[in-house]
Amino acid sequence: MTVFEKSDKLGGILRYGIPDFKLEKWVLDRRLKQMRAEGIRFETNVNVGEDVSSKELRESFDAIVLTPGAGRPRGLQVPGAELDGVHQAMEYLTQSNMHVAGMKRQDEIIWAGGKNVVVIGGGDTGNDCVGTAIRQGAKEVYQFEILPKPRAWDQPYNPDWPDWPKILRTSSSHEEGCRRDWSVATKKFSGTGSTLERGDFVRVGWNKDAKGNDRDMFEIPGSEFSVDADLVFLAMGFLHVEHGKLTQDLELVLDERGNIIGDGAYATSVPGIFVAGDAMTGASLVARAMRHGREAARACHAYMARLN
Repeated sequence: MTVFEKSDKLGGILRYGIPDFKLEKWVLDRRLKQMRAEGIRFETNVNVGEDVSSKELRESFDAIVLTPGAGRPRGLQVPGAELDGVHQAMEYLTQSNMHVAGMKRQDEIIWAGGKNVVVIGGGDTGNDCVGTAIRQGAKEVYQFEILPKPRAWDQPYNPDWPDWPKILRTSSSHEEGCRRDWSVATKKFSGTGSTLERGDFVRVGWNKDAKGNDRDMFEIPGSEFSVDADLVFLAMGFLHVEHGKLTQDLELVLDERGNIIGDGAYATSVPGIFVAGDAMTGASLVARAMRHGREAARACHAYMARLN
């Protein structure tokens, strides 16, 4: 078995996206050592589809599992989004993780020390940006979420689904000094020349549909406000797998959201090619990706057994 990885080191988002204060990298290295001992071969700095063509893959392997993740981030289409200082969250987190690991980079690191930081997005990625900026010595850190503030949960037990995702969560990063706010939409960014200096925002309301879900956002008149901003990190989630040369050359069928379609046995529309994890489901949980990996491996084993 061979695993191709486009980055310098193995681990994907666990290594490059999640800060060490949440996941120390020796945990990954321990598992990778075990996997190597089991006979798995790893090749890093290989961009499959570019460095290794789809034709080469098909000729060299009986079965292929695609697990590139959901790497296309959601953008923010507002005036000033092109200013220096506005970055996608993963750009910031990747640079920071590499810096902490002592890995060399060609570009200048994004550093929050002494700066006013705005994080747009209230999920785990946004929380990681908050904690990283605070550790770098940010002057002030704001986190804005466009959806309403979730329900506070003060019971001694966890709620059942579907209520579990809808409760308020406070991470250790928030407890370190972040200013959080909900039902806030971004209007524009502005500054001097190409340099970011300010973010303009507005408070919003939400109409409910028949099932009680938030639908049809509207701006609240007179609720506009601004904050000084030297850095803005966009942590609004991920759309789908990157649609690069690999997915094009393999002529994989995608769903309406842009994910690679896999059936109940993780098989794609192309015989012998399987898909697992976020590339199939969209951005999800690490635990779910681990389950997918195991089940996709069983599907590959069954497929190759039929070939013999």
